Amino acid sequence: MSINKKEIWKYCYWLDDSGLSQLKKEMGEKGTDMVQAEKNPCEALKDEIGYSEPHTWGVICKYDAEPWYRASKHAGENLVVSSSPLSEAYSPFLESTIEHTSFDPGALPSREDLMKLAKDATYLSRELKGWGTFPKEMGEAIVKGLGEMSGKPLDKFEDLLSIWDAVHSNFVNPKYRAGKDFMNAPYSVADSIHIDSCCVELFNLLDSKDDAMLVRPCIGSVIVKVLEKDRYYLVRLVNPVKKCGKG
Repeated sequence: MSINKKEIWKYCYWLDDSGLSQLKKEMGEKGTDMVQAEKNPCEALKDEIGYSEPHTWGVICKYDAEPWYRASKHAGENLVVSSSPLSEAYSPFLESTIEHTSFDPGALPSREDLMKLAKDATYLSRELKGWGTFPKEMGEAIVKGLGEMSGKPLDKFEDLLSIWDAVHSNFVNPKYRAGKDFMNAPYSVADSIHIDSCCVELFNLLDSKDDAMLVRPCIGSVIVKVLEKDRYYLVRLVNPVKKCGKG
């Protein structure tokens, strides 16, 4: 797949505080309002340009997305998401682009295969502090709420967490990939009801070395109405070698 700028839906950048301050100034001079994510970092996907500051990750994503953010190379940085590319001065900080895609994997892995992914040694070696440590009552409420949304009861929270692990695991150490028509990209191995913290892949918090990932929205991003349920999005990663001022 060749890249076509007309197909790009969002450009995702990571800026330090001074960079964000400068960008706000520039946008203000143009009369452009930047949407500030308040409770969920995915809110940065709203409107033409938005941003998420470090503290936002811990508001409602304290036990899922925030541990990935804190453990990533972008900890302490600000996420900026724009519908159009920023000026050349910001190109060194472009992490990924997001496109709509028609990808359909067909049948997803069985429950047994998902559990194998969840227990993958490479994935487990990341040892994310705080990941999935929801209070018991909160975990039970999540299972109940998702069951009501899906119209059928879900398993206990521990089983749901294992599926979340499996989804991230297939990006950390891929076992399931799309064909060459979709850049052999690893893809989300569950439906949106069973996916958590898709921001980990959308904004490359896991520091993937693949050229691209095919990401389905988590249910949180669907609830805040920034992504379409069960649709796959093609996330192209910027080659780290070409990113000036990084690493």
